[in-house]
Amino acid sequence: MKPFALEGDVAVVTGAASGIGREIAKTFAREGAAVACFDKNVQGLASVTAEIETAGGRALPVALDLSDSSQVNAAMQQVFETFGKLTILINCAALINYKPVQDTTDEDFHRLIDTNLCGYFYCLRAAYPYLKQSGGGRIVQFSSSTALSGSGFANIGYTASKSAAIGMTKHVAGLWAKDNIRANTICPGLTETPITDAGDGKVKDRAAHEAAIPMGRIAQPGDMAGVVLFLVSDESRYMTGTTLHVNGGKYMYGI
Repeated sequence: MKPFALEGDVAVVTGAASGIGREIAKTFAREGAAVACFDKNVQGLASVTAEIETAGGRALPVALDLSDSSQVNAAMQQVFETFGKLTILINCAALINYKPVQDTTDEDFHRLIDTNLCGYFYCLRAAYPYLKQSGGGRIVQFSSSTALSGSGFANIGYTASKSAAIGMTKHVAGLWAKDNIRANTICPGLTETPITDAGDGKVKDRAAHEAAIPMGRIAQPGDMAGVVLFLVSDESRYMTGTTLHVNGGKYMYGI
């Protein structure tokens, strides 16, 4: 068996229609997992599902709004009824905003919190009974390097939600270890995805960011998918409540 083989696993990946979530969904499918792709982007869901199935994998597209707990509950039930189990949850979906604090409206702030934080909570709560009934599972939640730096790259609502994700992961890691459920967090550095597009097809402030990264480049989605694969594999079986920083060395002490 391959070191990272996921044969027999059933994974939910939020934000699977594009960016990092899409790469994770494809990676899991290649490793043998059945993947439920959660996203509100219907066209993107159709595309990633077709790509997975063409390569011989199994995928279930689920269109939903993660900020609506009733939709999340129904989606998790659909996954369990379709595949008979649920063993992996990846909370990757996120919205971003680049407005400065003083220009951020109540609506702007709550829109980010509703998806990036409440959406994660709804998925955790809805997935738990199915993970437990399946004999345990693995959870990976996405924070961001902004949770370390407080960077002004993104809006305050994004930074707040990504900081909170770390504490949320630690909370469930401690409570659910008895149920054979592990939970860890990944903090990506700037990654080339649709949400970091400044509107001209280019990553916002790319040159300045690359100049500040010791490895000399911003991340690609596959850089994160490989770490997530490790975190859901048996190779990380003694890790829970951990936060991994994947940023090309940008936030090393003294750099």
